[in-house]
Amino acid sequence: MTSTIISHEREIPHPTGISLVDNILASTAFWSSLVMLAIISLLLLWEESIHTLRQNLPQTLTVVVDSMLGEIGGLGFIGLFLELCVTSSSDRGIGRILGEISEEFLGESEILLEVFENLHNAFFEVGIAFFLVMGTVVFAVLKRISELSEISQLAIDTDGDGEVSLEELANALNVESLIVDLDGDGKLSDDEIKFALRKVKNRNFFGEASLTAEERASEILLIRQEFLLDHNLTDSFQIEKYFEQIFGHNLEEMVELSPLTWIPLIPLLSLLNSIDLDNEIVSASSLNAPASSGLFITSQYFFMPSVLFTLVGLAWGVFNFWKMKIVKNMLIPTLVKDGINGPATLLPPRYQDEELRSAVNTSPGPVAFIERIVGGKEARNKHEELFGAAGQNAPEIYRTSIKFHTWLCVAQIVFFTNQIVFRDYFALIDYNSGLLSADAIGDFNSLVPELGLYLVFVILAVVQLFLAPTSFLNFCTATSTEYMTQTWALDIAKKESMENKPEIIQEIVPSYSE
Repeated sequence: MTSTIISHEREIPHPTGISLVDNILASTAFWSSLVMLAIISLLLLWEESIHTLRQNLPQTLTVVVDSMLGEIGGLGFIGLFLELCVTSSSDRGIGRILGEISEEFLGESEILLEVFENLHNAFFEVGIAFFLVMGTVVFAVLKRISELSEISQLAIDTDGDGEVSLEELANALNVESLIVDLDGDGKLSDDEIKFALRKVKNRNFFGEASLTAEERASEILLIRQEFLLDHNLTDSFQIEKYFEQIFGHNLEEMVELSPLTWIPLIPLLSLLNSIDLDNEIVSASSLNAPASSGLFITSQYFFMPSVLFTLVGLAWGVFNFWKMKIVKNMLIPTLVKDGINGPATLLPPRYQDEELRSAVNTSPGPVAFIERIVGGKEARNKHEELFGAAGQNAPEIYRTSIKFHTWLCVAQIVFFTNQIVFRDYFALIDYNSGLLSADAIGDFNSLVPELGLYLVFVILAVVQLFLAPTSFLNFCTATSTEYMTQTWALDIAKKESMENKPEIIQEIVPSYSE
């Protein structure tokens, strides 16, 4: 009798016809290697980008890049600390303590740990966004330096004669025409100069915001002429070398973010997170995040601070722009045309006229009180008087003011966009596509108004950021000319001008009394 042996071993199918490429693509080792190569490639790209940036930036701006990298490194260190000591060690150390606190007061041990991680990510996003904006400011500064270099290459010399005359500057600036030499004797008396200065209209807010590159370059030429007269400089002096030093110094100060900078965000972020946590939501990226949509506008404890946050930021940004515009325009020599078709005439800066200077109040109402609180000191000269109550400490106060306002706008854009606008937008899309019911949305009737209103808040913050580069450049001009001329920067500029000695324009500029 033949016995049949039955095998109970399971046969493993061996698919046929699979190529080597398919086997490789199905290998987890291949994809792990690919991911690591991608990470290494990104690191190489980062290092090469920084190296190229340092090589192409003026020496004065490389310190700005170094400061930005240092701040980014600090945020990265915080992320590493949280990963090692908090989020990845929930059963021991700090993570365990936070878990117990979270379970005791919030009901679940994971909530507080996840909040830690999400808030750090939010801080990191704000920090990166701030440095991107500062990068934009650096770009604007480089553009301004390039424009100033073009000045030295006769950018405004319309007739190509190798000289930039007052008439060419007057045409570039679209200056006013008025009768300056009232008695027609060919000389300007003090009374005639005062009369002309008081008749010239000051540029308004929108006029300043819409200045062309040629007009701004022409202003710098006028400042250059003032430097030549006041500091006994030669015609080889390149004004762009001076402002390159000024821009670099101020930018280095602006990109440094103190940890205390984040304190003003605590109330708003706490209120925002409280709305999420009350609805058992960890962050805006949670699957149940729409449960808070519509509640950010109905919660007066969050909505009213959001409105205040936006209005204060808007007023702050407009004021910074307005004040720097006023001071800068008072310090630039005044160029007019003597009569409709008469010659261009250069007058002294407007601030030298006591009546005009007294009429300028750049610290209206409560601003003077605020400026004194933050360190304003009594002015020591006519230049410092233009800054109102900020006085002799105006450079430090308004450099910090422009920096913090820029940071505030960036924080507002990042938080409102990521936490509210995107959440509401995708909730609305999911509802319209049938993936989300109205019951899953916190307050369905308030969803669209909330989305629209917070989108307006974000747009207002973006508009303010467009003013930031001009505010900064005007600040640099207002705090580095006349009585505030920086001797150290002037010495460097004189040395570099002598070393380069390009073909320099020869302005035809008579003295004020001629």
